[in-house]
Amino acid sequence: MKIPRPQFIAALATVFLIVLFVFNIWLLLDSRLPPSGLALVMLTELLVLVSLVWVLCTLIHVRLFRPLHMLEDQFKLLTHADAHHRFTLPDQHYLGSLPDTARAFGQELTRERHQTARAIDSATARIDQRRTRLEAILHDLTEGVIVCSPDHQIVLFNQSASMLLKDVTILSLHRNIQSFFKSSLIDQKFHHLMGLYESESKREIIEFDDSLRGVSRGVRLRMNLIVEPDGSCSGYVLTLPGHDRLNDQHGRYDQSIMTDRPEFYDFSLFDRDTSLAQSDRPLSDLTFVVFDTETTGLRPSKGDEIVQISGVRIVDNTILESDEFDRLVNPGFPIPQSSIRFHGITDDMVENADGIVEVLKQFHAFAEGSVLVAHNAAFDMKFLKLKEEKTGVSFDHPVLDTLLLSFVLQPNHSAHTLDAIAARFGIEIPTGARHTALGDARSTAEIFLRMLDALPHHDIKTLGEAIQASNQVFEIRKLQESF
Repeated sequence: MKIPRPQFIAALATVFLIVLFVFNIWLLLDSRLPPSGLALVMLTELLVLVSLVWVLCTLIHVRLFRPLHMLEDQFKLLTHADAHHRFTLPDQHYLGSLPDTARAFGQELTRERHQTARAIDSATARIDQRRTRLEAILHDLTEGVIVCSPDHQIVLFNQSASMLLKDVTILSLHRNIQSFFKSSLIDQKFHHLMGLYESESKREIIEFDDSLRGVSRGVRLRMNLIVEPDGSCSGYVLTLPGHDRLNDQHGRYDQSIMTDRPEFYDFSLFDRDTSLAQSDRPLSDLTFVVFDTETTGLRPSKGDEIVQISGVRIVDNTILESDEFDRLVNPGFPIPQSSIRFHGITDDMVENADGIVEVLKQFHAFAEGSVLVAHNAAFDMKFLKLKEEKTGVSFDHPVLDTLLLSFVLQPNHSAHTLDAIAARFGIEIPTGARHTALGDARSTAEIFLRMLDALPHHDIKTLGEAIQASNQVFEIRKLQESF
């Protein structure tokens, strides 16, 4: 059915009002109705008029203002987050060819961005080449190399360091290096070197022994300062001696046990103001762990358990594909068939897996110092919080929810499922990845990256502002559900 245009509706309303006005004049001047009958007619006219005005306002809101607001939200995404964004609007609207114009604008914007990207790629080719050389050199060193900022956050590490510490935990960017060792010798030695440099302008290299947390063996460490050309100290380098496992019986470096090079460095951490409270820090400066769980059911308070937990790390608006956490969990009882049909995890798959206590301790170490992100985060966090006493670790991380952030960025859309948001952002979820913890965590991470690009244009630039906006949405949704 063809929708009447606003101009036609306005003309029809004008004609109706004129006819009604003439009819009322006639009633007042020539009608023989008694006063009570005349009042009844007037009341009926008023009710009809109010109803028509309500219908007209509703029609204009649904067909004009709501599509306009939806288009505005999507223009922001198109401009600031995703040039491939697909415009979705109600089938019936009064916007005419405006959506087609917006799509053409998006295509032109995409072409311009591609040209800009090619120019940037050309300009940074030599920098990339030097970076590749640095990666290759670090990759082939038998000694472990870890570069840290003055507040002991890991900025860079090589493959050997990752192998040497893998018995302790997963080595990751932006984690505190002291968490791997039993004592506070690293902080003491760093301040000792800083004191020598500041008082006597002496740059020394010191060696000391420390014990790894959680294992019986110790390790010999070598530390020296990183001094910038202007004379300031931006951090330090820790060197760990090579491990026997890194060499074959002939003393040669065993490349067969090494994996492909992951993203092992983030020098921008040197330039960040880490003295700011976490809530005041820009979102772009933070490390995020986007995670998801698969469970035996939907009622954690009634005994349902996690059967899989996965997480991916985001550093500098980049997903570190090689720095992922993916563990199956033995729940300690048979997994219900209704849940198996949903996520495909069977009893045989988790038979030899660790229990929830061990896995959550590992995940807690993986997520140390980061902001947790999930879709409908309250559900996943409930499973984690209920196990805090049993595991002895506290998940007191800041938490962001892509479901609530979707309401912040696109309040005029009614669908905020993971699939719906991914479709609006032009993100294709791989076949078979949906309803697996790792697949959903990766998809949520892709969505969250687009949101990080769009949030500053809604005056949301810090972690505190993002949490506050999410809380406001949560309170509004609770209020709406109470009616």
